[in-house]
Amino acid sequence: MPGRLQLDRETGEKLREALSGCRDLAFAHLAEVEVPGHEPTLVLFAWMEAPALRSVRRALDPVCRTVAGVLPEDRFLDVVLLNPAPDLLRAVESAGCLFVEPNPEERSQALRALEAGDPGEAPPSDRPWWWPF
Repeated sequence: MPGRLQLDRETGEKLREALSGCRDLAFAHLAEVEVPGHEPTLVLFAWMEAPALRSVRRALDPVCRTVAGVLPEDRFLDVVLLNPAPDLLRAVESAGCLFVEPNPEERSQALRALEAGDPGEAPPSDRPWWWPF
């Protein structure tokens, strides 16, 4: 999704390479997002492999650390986990902003489930469904 906030080529390549090595990251989209009343921002929409979702914090921590370690100090981007909001996947996919895809099969499964109208199953957990962490 072209926009004013794109990363420079070198930073984008470094980030793509670093994210490709993040364990449990299945795929990610990098998009410029505009929310009415706010400045546009870059957002990394990350889809994690199902086993990693037992602990959202543990799943996202390596992705967030990778982003922070690659971006220059004067840049930032938000990281959004797509798994709990698969309805956003359609909008993100339609923007054509796939950034990295370490696990193409996981993305294919997510897209098939989206087309079938299956919102996805909650990952197995020993905690109540409403427990946020």
